[in-house]
Amino acid sequence: MNLRPRVNEEPDINVVSMVDIVLVLLLFFMVTSSFEHQSHLSMQLPKAQQAAAGLPKTPITIDLSATGQVQMDKQPVPMTDLLGRLKALAAKDPQRVIVLRADKNTTQQYVIDVLDAAQEAGLTRISFATLSNR
Repeated sequence: MNLRPRVNEEPDINVVSMVDIVLVLLLFFMVTSSFEHQSHLSMQLPKAQQAAAGLPKTPITIDLSATGQVQMDKQPVPMTDLLGRLKALAAKDPQRVIVLRADKNTTQQYVIDVLDAAQEAGLTRISFATLSNR
């Protein structure tokens, strides 16, 4: 039987690991924060006269079915004629946007064929149409 009185020791808090965590968090927030660039010079920016803004350009819509059939702006287009039509549109405006609406069961090869035709025509601004998950 142990009859000696027990000495109550107070628990210590290990501060070193807490300091490590705080420093890592500080480093993370410093790296991921964006800094706003403010000029300390007093200046007035010049004004510009802008030409009348035209109507926004409608994108080129390309529909691609699961079987590889192509429609461009709701008109059927054979895959062999797609490059020629895209080149004609790119000659008028190379900054036009292509919206590719491909069926979810379309094979990758059909999508790659359309992307290759667009790139060869000089149209590089391509978006993929999807449905939201809501």
